[in-house]
Amino acid sequence: QANRAAELDCRKKVAQSHILLLRGAQIEGMKVLESALSTADKYELLAERLQINHLLREKFLGRGTSTELTELNARIKKDMDRYEALLNVQEKSFVLASPEFAMKLKSRANEKKNLELIEELRKLYAKFKLARIGFWYYLAATEYHSARSNFQDVVKLGLKFLRLVEKSPAVYSKTNMAGVNQTVGSAYLQIHSFEEARYHFESSSKLFTKAGFNRLQSLEFLVQAETALGEYESAKLHVDEAIAHPRISRRENLTPRWLFLKSSLELLIDDVQQSFKTINQDTGFLVKQIDEWNVQFRFLEMLQLIEFKDEEWLEFKFNATRRFMTRHKELLSPRVKVGLEIISALIRNGLDFDALSGKYILMIQDCLEGKDGHGWNPMSPEIVQFDKWIAGKISNWEERIAQESALNDASAKSS
Repeated sequence: QANRAAELDCRKKVAQSHILLLRGAQIEGMKVLESALSTADKYELLAERLQINHLLREKFLGRGTSTELTELNARIKKDMDRYEALLNVQEKSFVLASPEFAMKLKSRANEKKNLELIEELRKLYAKFKLARIGFWYYLAATEYHSARSNFQDVVKLGLKFLRLVEKSPAVYSKTNMAGVNQTVGSAYLQIHSFEEARYHFESSSKLFTKAGFNRLQSLEFLVQAETALGEYESAKLHVDEAIAHPRISRRENLTPRWLFLKSSLELLIDDVQQSFKTINQDTGFLVKQIDEWNVQFRFLEMLQLIEFKDEEWLEFKFNATRRFMTRHKELLSPRVKVGLEIISALIRNGLDFDALSGKYILMIQDCLEGKDGHGWNPMSPEIVQFDKWIAGKISNWEERIAQESALNDASAKSS
């Protein structure tokens, strides 16, 4: 990274100038020191600035004027204050970068402590205007608001954070830019600003090292954003790109996840046969996991069987899923519960979508509108939104929902 290389370059120049000065080559030594000072200024290398200014004071200003000496002493004093603040923030950075900090962000018990830490960093950044302090302030603030689901705040702070790492040499690096783009993109995804999310995930995926695992995460988010936009073919290209990743087989869960994503997209473009073939490749690992991926894997299988009109096999899969959810109630969200109820109703009605009663039509509408925890989470592995998929199978959906909503409103008024 350029800022790390600058630190090494500055220290080499300081050592070089010291040798030149000891040998009496004062003009040459001064030129090297001036070059080192320029590098230290550009990259906020305060320890090196202090060392350089100390050398200048020791070697040259004994012959200079009192005004020059006063100015140099003032610069050294200012740098001492700034360096003390930076060291304080660097000490806190070890806390901020720890996995324990990320876990504690979600705990209300640590609310006051976290807010005090963020406010302290904000004040230090405002006072000293150092990008190296700003980096840790924005990192802590965006992570805090992400943990609290304050995604509008994450976007606002994240865009400032992005400008900082793009413009300031002291914290500029492709990795930092990629990470912040991913943070901003994730917040945009959560507030359903899918075009903006796609832009930042595209930027992130291009900035991360091609053979790195972080790039796979950005590609996954990019697929989710493009799927939400209905751009399935573009999303499939990124899935193929991920599956061809040189290190994807190094982690047991990665290939199954990407095959699941591919199968989901194939179902969305109505290539059901290929979707079925893909999901039955190396995806067994997903069934071993006790998480959302397992649940959505089961749902995808059931949607495929509905397309095949294989009622017997569908009923078997449905019963297996219901037993799984009984054992793992923590995964039974309001949205998942509705999905299971509707699939159960379809099984009872011979997979006739138009035979779904008004009760189920309104349940689907609640999911589409995101009422009472029934909304779709764009960060989840639910690539095929079951509510949207089922609504698309019902004839005259708009008329049905208008009719059932009117009946429901009339019933509510009469009661």
